[in-house]
Amino acid sequence: MSVNPSPAPPLRDARIVILGGGPSGLAVARLLQARGVPALVLERDAGPHARTQGGSLDLTEDGGQHAVREMGLQDEFTALSRPHGQTLRILDTAARTLLDIDQTDFEKSRPEIDRITLRQILLDALPGGTVRWSTTVTGLTPLPGRGYRVELPDGTGVDADLVIGCDGIGSCARPLRTPVRPTYCGVTFIRGDIARPDPASFVARRVGEGSMFAIGVNKAVLAQRNGDGSIHVYVALRTDEDPSRSRGSAVRDEEKLLAELHALLDGWSPEIHAILDQADGGFSYWPLHTVPTHQEWSPHRGLTLVGDAAHVMPPFTGQGVNMALLDALELVDALTGRPSDIDGAIASYEAAMLHRMAGVVAEANAAGDHLLSADGPAALLSDFGATA
Repeated sequence: MSVNPSPAPPLRDARIVILGGGPSGLAVARLLQARGVPALVLERDAGPHARTQGGSLDLTEDGGQHAVREMGLQDEFTALSRPHGQTLRILDTAARTLLDIDQTDFEKSRPEIDRITLRQILLDALPGGTVRWSTTVTGLTPLPGRGYRVELPDGTGVDADLVIGCDGIGSCARPLRTPVRPTYCGVTFIRGDIARPDPASFVARRVGEGSMFAIGVNKAVLAQRNGDGSIHVYVALRTDEDPSRSRGSAVRDEEKLLAELHALLDGWSPEIHAILDQADGGFSYWPLHTVPTHQEWSPHRGLTLVGDAAHVMPPFTGQGVNMALLDALELVDALTGRPSDIDGAIASYEAAMLHRMAGVVAEANAAGDHLLSADGPAALLSDFGATA
């Protein structure tokens, strides 16, 4: 027997559950809270410092920075961000500098901030108890009439009138909106860290306060400075097979991996090889995924997606977090602009978001083709109006 859908409660009376306590989920919570609407965030991490949270992010003026201003957190962001993090050196396989870019070469400001730092700014702006830590969501079950039971591993659940999926590429909410899953885009990053780089080392001098790209044919070694002085290192490879599917995400035999990487970089400068040997271990695989540029979602009441859960893309344009924060702002604007029509607000948000993201995803995929090219660094240099 079918159950007639119940009308949505007004926004202020709705039980709102946000899946995921990353930047996008916390941004949604902060924006709702600032407008007098409480929400509960469910996060699987044991606490805010459970893991490193990844590398540095650059926030654009009309993307992430715009959302930060709307959250009332501009001063906190300005105090902890790094404008000099925009610097970039592009090298060839012989370690020769082909292009040296600093923040004055960019038309608009894109200061860097560590992901963990941005997360802490957002957490500090939320009332205590907003985030429920150590909470893994195993699924969503529609309730009779309206709403969802957010299922937890112990068999209990949290009932919600509105679920906002901010839980990344493996979102348990996404299958309710579309059968299309993110797909591997043919590029894998192997990442590690240099916790305390020697200031006189080649990598520290070339990275400076920003980033360094050493580019070969369909492969690259990337290095990025973090706010604590450490350096993230990534070996980017174009490969048809996602190695994490057979090997797992964490690297178990690091000596074997290093030997494989050195072999892949055969003929490259010894200074670039040395970057890999300076990493402190803890290597992991990061296969990159994307979604179709034009997505079709099925209508669904009281449920929507934000950030990577909605539109994961390769990180080559740095737009992932910017679009996620913009999603959060546009969703909350829609909800609070139509507080008696949650489903209408969601439909309006999604139509605009999916239209906006079509071009952004296409640009990210194209940027990856330029970074990892059969022509080596030439394609990327052309983006900056330069040649090798």
